Amino acid sequence: MKKSTRALLGMLVLDALIAAGVVWFVMDIKHGAALTVPPAEAISTVTTIGGGAIGIVTGILLVAFFVHRKRGN
Repeated sequence: MKKSTRALLGMLVLDALIAAGVVWFVMDIKHGAALTVPPAEAISTVTTIGGGAIGIVTGILLVAFFVHRKRGN
């Protein structure tokens, strides 16, 4: 498997894992697992951090994909 393909698949897998983690946290918050802050604020924080993490992972691995593709790997 080419390095560029591995970078692209890695991006998809990591994005899916982060999204699944965010969904899990939001469901936990909605079911009352975290009672220290208002649920709406906690959900907003979790989704903001999850979106940022997905953006960072996607950006880095897309750059890696294009660099490897350009080099022919």
